[in-house]
Amino acid sequence: MTTFCVPVTKPAPSPRISDRGEASAPASIVRPGGRSIGAGALPFVLAVVCACGDDTPRTTIPEVMPAIDRAVADLSRGITTELDGTAPSFGDAVLAELLGDEAAARTGYDRVLASSDAPGPLAAKSALHLAQLESLAGRSRHALDYVVRAAALAPGDIAVAEGVAQLRADAVAASGDGNIRGPGIGAQLAGVDPAVADAFASAERAMAKVHRLRPRPFIEALSSSIRAKELATEDVVGRYRAVAEAGGLARIAGHYRAGSLYHDLALGLLFELPPELDPNVAAGLRRTLRGRALAYLKKAVAEYEVALSEPAAPESELWHLAAEADLRSARDVLGEGS
Repeated sequence: MTTFCVPVTKPAPSPRISDRGEASAPASIVRPGGRSIGAGALPFVLAVVCACGDDTPRTTIPEVMPAIDRAVADLSRGITTELDGTAPSFGDAVLAELLGDEAAARTGYDRVLASSDAPGPLAAKSALHLAQLESLAGRSRHALDYVVRAAALAPGDIAVAEGVAQLRADAVAASGDGNIRGPGIGAQLAGVDPAVADAFASAERAMAKVHRLRPRPFIEALSSSIRAKELATEDVVGRYRAVAEAGGLARIAGHYRAGSLYHDLALGLLFELPPELDPNVAAGLRRTLRGRALAYLKKAVAEYEVALSEPAAPESELWHLAAEADLRSARDVLGEGS
């Protein structure tokens, strides 16, 4: 490559201004050695200067208009992006929840739920977050309302389904006292006949006594303690079945309680036998107790299924959810024990 032009380091002289205000080109440009270039030769010189460079052929690049960046919405053209949708509101709500600003979190989740163009899974997740906030605040009824909405908004989303199942289980657990399946002892049946409500309350008190009975793992009291537990359980189951005859909520709650009594009795029979028992006697007793436990589990399943045969209503939803959860649990144990 041959470079044949030298850079011009001295500025060109400015045109002179005459007394009349007229500009005139300089008479000449003095070059080293005393030679000058007249003003008339300036166009030629400019042409040569413009041609300076290397001897590599050049390609003329046509002028192209810069592309318009559509990363940002152009409202004048009716163009929007995902940054203008509900995703930012959801993200802001999650951040506010993590920072402990519950009011801002609720506002963000509510905005997503109220949006007509929010994707189903995103709206469902907003409903789940609101359900959790309600559950933590002790408002299980409202929490379940949001859970139902979440399930309806994204029926095929696995993550949402798992969240729904967890929150339902949390709602049922929150309604109890940790020692009783389903709603805690003393739960009220809203809207039922007063006589039915009284009978249910009496059965609840009797169930509390049954739960305090435990088989005694001593040789001299083993058989009698088991028998006492079984008889007390059957007595209270009969009371709940009588309540269930009223139908509706009483039917669901009554059969659920009966199922939970059988369920707990079954698991209560699977305990460690006294170590002083003869090994052959212990092996035979274990087989007997296991057989009776499985029989009671089957009774529990039957009661849960009757409870679930009654259509769910808002006032019975906790009972319905508890029956669904414990039915799955009992069937799992039966599957493993068969």
